[in-house]
Amino acid sequence: MIELTATGLAALRSHVEREWPREAGGLIMGGGFFALPNRHPEPERGYEFHEEDLDGAAAIVHSHPDGAPFPSREDMESQVAVGLPHGIVPMTRTSVGAAAADEERDVVAGEPFFWPDTDRPYVGRPYRHGVTDCFTLVRDWYRRECGVELPPVAYEWRWDETSPELDLYSSWRRRLGWSAVDPSRARPGDVVLLRMAGGSVADHAGVLLEDGLLLHHPSLKPYDPTSLSRRTPLSRLARRIVEVARPVEASS
Repeated sequence: MIELTATGLAALRSHVEREWPREAGGLIMGGGFFALPNRHPEPERGYEFHEEDLDGAAAIVHSHPDGAPFPSREDMESQVAVGLPHGIVPMTRTSVGAAAADEERDVVAGEPFFWPDTDRPYVGRPYRHGVTDCFTLVRDWYRRECGVELPPVAYEWRWDETSPELDLYSSWRRRLGWSAVDPSRARPGDVVLLRMAGGSVADHAGVLLEDGLLLHHPSLKPYDPTSLSRRTPLSRLARRIVEVARPVEASS
């Protein structure tokens, strides 16, 4: 849990609003916010920093001037590389002047969110791509229930089925060396890979629990706080199953 004092939150919001439309951010330390310059060559397109600037930081946070309330693949790659919690501040434009030459743009910094966000209960999580989604739910379940730390992966909201390297779930299963098992022989603790969006590759996953229930977190949008993680009878999703994966040590 990242702690940010009221003073720190106010400083963060003031900084990113002042820097808009450039991405802006800094460090969270001791509950306070400390601005860092954006070293990206195109600051309106990304946020970069020097790793030597991160000593003592509890987290790093930056704005999304376009308002996207979820991390990009690049944001996730940065978090994995650095190993520190990352945060995003979505920005909202409240008004735009009529005259193109002298537009008045009022922007408001939204509530920051941070990831990894691993302390939530399994059921009832609001959907946020890359933060609380089907992949992070599977990782959390394996870490808590099996003591297995699955490696983090950076991924797009919708990966392109024509690009095998972006086929997240099947390629992830193969990289881990997990076994593919017949769906009719699935057992509790297996990961079920499903096709939900009508493509030809698995774009969703869940963990099979006792009583034939699948713990999973579906959503039609990259951010939908009304789409909650749940348990669903796997029989209702049988026609969407692509494959079932099982850790090697559990395959015997």
